[in-house]
Amino acid sequence: MVGPNAPAWTAATPRGPASRRRSPFSRLSFGHAVMITAGLLAFLLNVLILRDEGEAVDVPVAAHAIPAGSRLDSADVSYRYVDADGPFVDRALSRERLANLFGQVVVRDVEAGAPLMADDLRPVATPDGQRAMSIPIAPDRAVGGALDVGDRIDVMLVRGNRSRFVASGIEVLAVTASTRGLSGSGFGLTVSVSPVQALLIASALDSGLIHVLRSTGLPAYRGYPAIRETLLPALGPGS
Repeated sequence: MVGPNAPAWTAATPRGPASRRRSPFSRLSFGHAVMITAGLLAFLLNVLILRDEGEAVDVPVAAHAIPAGSRLDSADVSYRYVDADGPFVDRALSRERLANLFGQVVVRDVEAGAPLMADDLRPVATPDGQRAMSIPIAPDRAVGGALDVGDRIDVMLVRGNRSRFVASGIEVLAVTASTRGLSGSGFGLTVSVSPVQALLIASALDSGLIHVLRSTGLPAYRGYPAIRETLLPALGPGS
């Protein structure tokens, strides 16, 4: 008890009720909790999707067994997600690249479900279903080398004083012009031929001297392949 003469500072000061600090979590309503939980779930889902996209790639696989020699069609292909670290992924075709390869030839037997590799396909030999054949020749016997892809040529055999056409109107598929050409002169042609034309040209290459004429825009010689040999006149002195 404080006496009447006691200093003012000794007087008892009444205390109010003690205040309590509330936890910040106690202010969250049920709705807040639902929103936070949904946000966390969405974040985790995005992480999982991104991780899956980084670990798997979409590659084309054989929808059924494809035998070697078949022309690839869109019905032959389906797509599957595979491990991006797989041993073959670096050689597997992408969906975008495969879109430009339909119609090419499958060069090995592909089992159903097996991935299609970049080296499983090869272009057809020629666009018109013919064969492709190389003709080694010096430029001075091939229009001075002034030939290009798409040109049409006639092939002529000269043997002694006789000459004959062995092929006419065949298409040039490629022109080789380098220091290591087919003929050793740095020049050669790849042409589209029928089986009969291939036989005649091969025989001519081994038995005589070949000349090439550019015949682009002209009709093929209609007497081919039944072309008779033409006897060349004898050359006189000084001629």
